[in-house]
Amino acid sequence: MRFQLYILLWFAAQPLRAQSQGSTTQFSADTLRLTLSGARARGLAENSDLVAIRLDTAIARGELHQAATFAFNPSADVLMPVGGNSSEIGVTQELEVFGQRSRRVGVERATLARAAAGIGNAERLTVGDIDRSFYRLVSASQRMTLAEEVLALNERLASVAERQLTAGEISRLDYNLAVVELGRSRSRALATRREREQVELDLQRLLGLRAHAHILPDIGRLQDEGMPDSSAVTARGAHAHAARAAQLDADSLTRVALTLRQDLVERAAAVDQARAEAALVRQEALPNLILRGVVEPGASGRRAFRPGIGLTLPIFNRNRGRAESRDASARQAELERMSLLVRLRTEIAAEVGAYRSAAQEVEILETTVLAPARQNRQLLETAYREGKVGLPVLLLIRNQVIDAELEYWASWLAERVAIADLAEATGENILSNRITP
Repeated sequence: MRFQLYILLWFAAQPLRAQSQGSTTQFSADTLRLTLSGARARGLAENSDLVAIRLDTAIARGELHQAATFAFNPSADVLMPVGGNSSEIGVTQELEVFGQRSRRVGVERATLARAAAGIGNAERLTVGDIDRSFYRLVSASQRMTLAEEVLALNERLASVAERQLTAGEISRLDYNLAVVELGRSRSRALATRREREQVELDLQRLLGLRAHAHILPDIGRLQDEGMPDSSAVTARGAHAHAARAAQLDADSLTRVALTLRQDLVERAAAVDQARAEAALVRQEALPNLILRGVVEPGASGRRAFRPGIGLTLPIFNRNRGRAESRDASARQAELERMSLLVRLRTEIAAEVGAYRSAAQEVEILETTVLAPARQNRQLLETAYREGKVGLPVLLLIRNQVIDAELEYWASWLAERVAIADLAEATGENILSNRITP
């Protein structure tokens, strides 16, 4: 099942090719062309949230280094009697004899492991966000291209209709239909452009782009499953989206997630950290050995050295409250981990179901709707110029074609988002970076 998911993610990660050959959209010279794998790599390196989160390990390593340092730090004191001429000098060193240092090292090691797992989980979530945003940008770009092509066609139709109205070849009703469609297409073009700009801004944030640059998804290398040619979309040539989806098994993918999901590792490390802290606070309540040396004036006027030994004996503060707090934290982290396991199984089952449904919808549209709709789109204007169809029939069929195209891109996006969600749920989206060309 992991191999099947690798193959699925490999297909999902491939850059896609635009269907239309031209677009009225003009991009500036600072356009940034990105493949999906390039967007992932840039996001993992430049995302500001990830850059900040990765410092957690540096913080934890510093604390570990401090905890492992041997606590040889004697303190010195000088006692100067009031009105006297002689002073007493003392040096004190406290020794931990019940393993407190090793306990502190254990706490910081668990903290470091938790920080590392937290970074891995943040990378998983970030890659999932980048994948979904990239797919939305592809879909929005295609819808904008389609809307601008329709706008250009409607502008030509309105111009022709105006001349026909002047010549008395069509009625005012037909002319008004052309004008209304022109206004609707202008509105749709503005709406799709606004949608693309919003998605682009979201992807810029995820990629850590500081300068405003147009992001153009690199769809030069064709993967037919993602953006099929109209000539290739037939019952025989269409890709078996639903067949691939049916091969995915929720139980197998759950087992994959149990080995890859870093949030599970982070919760386990949180349990270890809380237990280590509970053991530490109990150890800190035990007595420590104190070594003291004093240099004081002797009876003959010469200074004498007097060694001493003692114990720190906590009487009233035995750290019971702190120990109870850490024990409760450990239980809380364990319960959170168990809850995450339950949610994980449910989440993967839901994502598999969502992907199967979206894959079936895409396959239906590719095999039964998209090809004849695109063919009609190519034939309509010619038929109208030759007088084979009237303007009302032309607009009716053309709107049906546009709706089919928009419905396809909505289904395509739903399928791709389902793939990204499933990869994120299993943790495979991080591993997929290693198998993407």
